[in-house]
Amino acid sequence: MSYDLLTTSGINNLINSYKTTEQNKLLTPLNSRKTLYQNLTSAYSIISNRLESLKSILSDLKNINTDSIFNSKKATTSNTSFVNVSSTASAVEGAFTLRVNQLAKNDSALSYDLNSSDISTFITEPGTHEFEIVSGDGTGGNFTSTIAVNFIESDFSNGEITNSAVMQKIQNAINNDKAVVNSNSITGSTLADGSFVIDLNGTETTINYSAGSYSEVMDSIVSQINEISGLTAEKVEDGENFQLKITVNESSKYITIKDDTSTLLSELGINVTQEKGASGIVTASVFSPLSGVSQLSLTSKSSGSDFRIMSLTDINGGNALNSLGLNLGSERTGFVQNEFVDTPGFIYSTDQLNSKLLFNGVNVERNSNSISDLITGTTISIKNTMVETDADVSITVGKDTSIIKTKIEEFVTKFNDIYTYIRNNSKNVDGKRGALIGDPTASSIINTLSSFAYTRVSGIANDKINSLSKIGISFNNDTGISLSDSSRLESVIEENLDELMDLFSSSNGIASSLYNRVDSYLGSGGYIAKTSATYNSTLTYLNDRIQATETRINKSAELMRNRYTQLQMQLAQLLSNQSYFSFGNTTDV
Repeated sequence: MSYDLLTTSGINNLINSYKTTEQNKLLTPLNSRKTLYQNLTSAYSIISNRLESLKSILSDLKNINTDSIFNSKKATTSNTSFVNVSSTASAVEGAFTLRVNQLAKNDSALSYDLNSSDISTFITEPGTHEFEIVSGDGTGGNFTSTIAVNFIESDFSNGEITNSAVMQKIQNAINNDKAVVNSNSITGSTLADGSFVIDLNGTETTINYSAGSYSEVMDSIVSQINEISGLTAEKVEDGENFQLKITVNESSKYITIKDDTSTLLSELGINVTQEKGASGIVTASVFSPLSGVSQLSLTSKSSGSDFRIMSLTDINGGNALNSLGLNLGSERTGFVQNEFVDTPGFIYSTDQLNSKLLFNGVNVERNSNSISDLITGTTISIKNTMVETDADVSITVGKDTSIIKTKIEEFVTKFNDIYTYIRNNSKNVDGKRGALIGDPTASSIINTLSSFAYTRVSGIANDKINSLSKIGISFNNDTGISLSDSSRLESVIEENLDELMDLFSSSNGIASSLYNRVDSYLGSGGYIAKTSATYNSTLTYLNDRIQATETRINKSAELMRNRYTQLQMQLAQLLSNQSYFSFGNTTDV
């Protein structure tokens, strides 16, 4: 029946048919445009990333400084079992010979080997024991470390402490030590204005002070010192007495306090020259050479004679080093491993600490096994000593043509990444429209790349290398550039490196000029950002239109549903009345 359309399912079908028709007519075109601009936005994100990659390569190729890839050097060694070498672009070219006669070592001292559980006869009660370690600073001067070991009651059992516990306390005190400067505890005032200098690892800062009470002067000094990165200062108060405490936060740095223009440092009792935390000078280690036996080793952080341990001395009545046999002062006693108790001392003589080479027939010594001051721009790493029958190691430093070729191959790859992406998305493929068809910015990029691929560099004569084709790189309109003649490029690198450098790095060179053109498309003010902003604005407009249209269609559909629902109710009422009248007119036969 025709009024089947006014059933609930019929109304639903009518409404759904209406919405589908309206959506196809009004929303589909909007969604199609939205998809187009979404694809463009996505495409420009890819284009931007690929242009950035190309720009990075161009930056390397246009560099004319000493670290230019065209100045790349390569160092080789005839025997990597003994020597490894590496060079920078600033390396001096040449050929050298070398023999390794001795490797550099870290200075090391060993204590007694003591029964771990035996009771120490030197540390007999709680208290603080101080000692001093002096080492070379690598330049002919000294670093000084003052270490305090605090033995507390809990370290003792029945008033006794074992050798093992003593060693552990000393080890921890050394490995956790920082340079700390403590002034005298004083009261009263300083009478004159002045200044002094704090040298923190070579960086000097002037600290000014004025005449006044020590409390006020220290407050001013603490405030100034705490502005120095790497230092912490505090004023320690004990009634009317005041003490200045300065801590170097990093154990790798030293502190010197000097050049007082008045008398304050003398009044404070501060006399510090290259004070450094022990943890920045040596490493302390407790080990067991035999079961039940403990021994302490001290090892310099840096190798070589100039960083050697110069003295080990108990101070202020301390007994910490003495308890281990290491209160050696400046005597360089040699360590001797005995059957029973070892003789504490140093494993190596001073003469054994440096690396020793015969370099081009000249005897050479260095503190390290990594040597960078024999050949300018080249680091020599020695690995093993040589015996008489080993042949001399040959070292050659020359141009690294492989790096140059690799960088140019990277240029070809990055150029094509962007070129082929735009080309492939600027045409129809299998009936599908390319996202970049007709896009002016994409077309501009393609034209820019193409012009650099086949044109000659202005300012370079025709009898010189003035185009990519002259170094074996050809251009195809569909696929971009390719290294079609690798041997030609290698020949140019070997024989005409200056001309190759001009091709890319001169003021009008390919890398220099293309870098500027590519850069104009990038960044917040570049063409891509402006184009993307336009596309994003259009997307916002389309999203608003789509939402408004959907709302309007849904509202119209709801009004239509209400009208049909009313008709459905009216039809139901009519059908009900029809049944009533039909029943009322029935007559008996």
